[in-house]
Amino acid sequence: METPTSTREIVVSYFAAWNAHDPTAVAEHFALHGVRHWRVVNNPALHSPDRFEGPAAIAEGVKAFMDTVPDLRVELGVYAETDEGAVFEWTCVGTHTGAWGDWPGQGELLELPGVSIVRIADGKIFEERMYFDPDMMARNWRPPA
Repeated sequence: METPTSTREIVVSYFAAWNAHDPTAVAEHFALHGVRHWRVVNNPALHSPDRFEGPAAIAEGVKAFMDTVPDLRVELGVYAETDEGAVFEWTCVGTHTGAWGDWPGQGELLELPGVSIVRIADGKIFEERMYFDPDMMARNWRPPA
């Protein structure tokens, strides 16, 4: 496969890496000092850290989420390009079977919508700001015992 060059090709390839369940491939879409921010809009105490810098940290954070929802699919929604990158809606869908913090996986449905703003230069994402409401994730999950 050719290396993606346009903004849309980079975003589509980024989603393909997520849907291939390949944390390393997800992280390879980021620049060497690229940053991925989680901007939790309802309950900031639920997720820590909220900043992942560099491919190794990004891959580790992605792997943790993929381990929580091993059948994860990430669907691209509304998409628009900006001068510096793109803004897009996404929805994570799957089954929560792995632990996520204090929340044990009990086979619950995950349907988590969100929005990302990505800034891209030289064919790499150098910043992603991801916005979502964790209560949407926990809504279908049974609370920890």
